[in-house]
Amino acid sequence: MAGDNPYKRHLCNRTLAILVAGRTSQSGIFFDSITDEEFADYTTVADNLNDKKLICCLYPQILQQVITDMKPDFARQFADLGAEIRINKEIRDWSLLFGLPADFLDLVAQINQIDRNTKYDCEVLTFDDYAHVVEGSDEQAYYCKLLHTSTTDDEPITGTNWETYWTLYDEDGTLGAPWIESWAYKASQSGNLLATSDYSNDPSTTVDGGIDSAYIEYLAYVQAGISDKPLYYPESFKNAFCTRLAAEMALDAKDYEQRRRLLEEYAMLAGPGFRAIQQDRKYIPPRVSIFTNSANLRLP
Repeated sequence: MAGDNPYKRHLCNRTLAILVAGRTSQSGIFFDSITDEEFADYTTVADNLNDKKLICCLYPQILQQVITDMKPDFARQFADLGAEIRINKEIRDWSLLFGLPADFLDLVAQINQIDRNTKYDCEVLTFDDYAHVVEGSDEQAYYCKLLHTSTTDDEPITGTNWETYWTLYDEDGTLGAPWIESWAYKASQSGNLLATSDYSNDPSTTVDGGIDSAYIEYLAYVQAGISDKPLYYPESFKNAFCTRLAAEMALDAKDYEQRRRLLEEYAMLAGPGFRAIQQDRKYIPPRVSIFTNSANLRLP
């Protein structure tokens, strides 16, 4: 079994200290050891240690929530999303669709890769059971029916084995993305994709010098990754996280008044980034034409 993780254990004990603040008897409530294995899978905690099992269960989900609320610097990453994709689902009036990094938690903004100040209108959409769609050499669109990493043998429709992997989707080939060799094509998967109408990567990073991708700033989370290492957390984040975790544990204890108080305290500790969460990120005000109110103009 893996050894004790003192950094995470310390945050757990800080959480328990918040819960018992002001009580006269506090003996025996704190943890002497919590392993990475227990944090990764709360079912490995002994059945008679209910508080320990609960805190290991809640820890990762509350951590992700607080990272999303506060958008701390240690969790921010950048990514060039690569070539656009097409799928067999509607994406409303968006023009482009891109896959997201494996450690994606939440979007900060789609930005210009060169100046990192220009922001673009975009949205993260969640799809269920979608398949990749590509344009075949006959200028028709085909959807993937079997998971595979592409080779020339399965290129629709010139590959010798293409019918094993592709089925006709539409006679309009523009509904499919260009077929790419060595691409991991999916026949059925669920997840988040970035929808936008703009490219934003640095054209000098592409083979042909063209802008062919979206560039984003995002919040990253993967268990045991940098966002899951308290060594990098500032004190303000630790305080907010422990308070939010304590609020959730108070709910399990059916102490609703304490939970209400802790949630109010968390809202203050999380700071203006949390309180103004709808003003920061991906929503860009619509462009307003200078001729919008031309009907109200009066010439002398």
